[in-house]
Amino acid sequence: MRTGNCSLQQGLTTEAANIVKQAITLAKRRGHAQVTPLHVANTMLSVTNGLLRTACLQSHSHPLQCKALELCFNVALNRLPATTSNPMLGSHHSQSQSQYPSISNALVAAFKRAQAHQRRGSIENQQQPLLTVKIELEQLIISILDDPSVSRVMREAGFNSTQVKTNVEQAVSLENTSSHVSGKSKENNNQDKVSNKALVLDPIRVEDINCVVDNLKMNQRKSIVVVGECVTNLEGVVKGVMEKFDKGDVDESLKDVKFISLSLCDFGNVSRLEVEEKVEELKGLAKKSFHGKGYVLYLGDLKWLFDYKKQQGISGYYCSIDHLVMEIGKLVNGVGECGKFWLMCVATFQAYMRCKNGQPSLETIWNLHPITIPTGSLRLSLITHR
Repeated sequence: MRTGNCSLQQGLTTEAANIVKQAITLAKRRGHAQVTPLHVANTMLSVTNGLLRTACLQSHSHPLQCKALELCFNVALNRLPATTSNPMLGSHHSQSQSQYPSISNALVAAFKRAQAHQRRGSIENQQQPLLTVKIELEQLIISILDDPSVSRVMREAGFNSTQVKTNVEQAVSLENTSSHVSGKSKENNNQDKVSNKALVLDPIRVEDINCVVDNLKMNQRKSIVVVGECVTNLEGVVKGVMEKFDKGDVDESLKDVKFISLSLCDFGNVSRLEVEEKVEELKGLAKKSFHGKGYVLYLGDLKWLFDYKKQQGISGYYCSIDHLVMEIGKLVNGVGECGKFWLMCVATFQAYMRCKNGQPSLETIWNLHPITIPTGSLRLSLITHR
């Protein structure tokens, strides 16, 4: 089985192979004869900033919900039969075999699904030759989530496997777009220095404005981040949304909604008292949102927030920005679907990836939902109806 495991792992990228190796170690430690999708899923979930855990937190932002999922996986693993063989007995050959759990049929099927998806993607994108295609971590996660035993455990913990899969796909699409934009900007760096002087912005599209408005109508989405390549264009889209509301050119349910701009940089070096006063003011607006009136709290470009955090570094002193960020998160998440109170901001692809990967993740704190605005002919939509 050692050779089998080795050849199997050669069909995986380094990141995916490391997860499988850890899953094999987990199965061996628990005395299980086979490595199953449950072992792999449990291993993926244990990675603190891993893709699966992040996707689960998007579905249920409370950390205790993920803890409950970990416990459910632990219970499921405890139910699996342990091997009765004793490595101290028998021949050297049987002892060697007992050290390596075999790959279950369900896990083999998961690998085959992931490989099929990976090959299909390579054909569509005209990437690497099929013979050299290796299963990437995100495809392995999606395939593992399709396994019935994993879906059942997810359901027991209150998670929807389909929704978590969608979150994984969204994160990968956004990261790929971010990498493409970053690579493109480095490649054209010298040209940009010349052309920036005569930069022509993309026109603000009506469909992009309507897309943002439509998301505000979906009342379960209380925090929206408009993501794209150019901040000026993103701010133009938000301005178009504001004008639409000012003119009353929106659904009846949104007629009484007003935009309130809050500049986070104004709170960079203020006292705790000043932050608490602002929070009380916002709480007052949130209460009003339950009685007819509605408010959209617009925070502008998120880049400033990350630049500020980087400049400040880690210290044990009071940070007014951290305080305000956490209070805004509590406020927006506490309103629920009944109140008409939203948070809106803009971010480049790079800034949004920092937002996702931070510790703690701003995406999780505010329960942010990304709306991507395409550049030129590129059309990428991360909007999914829940």
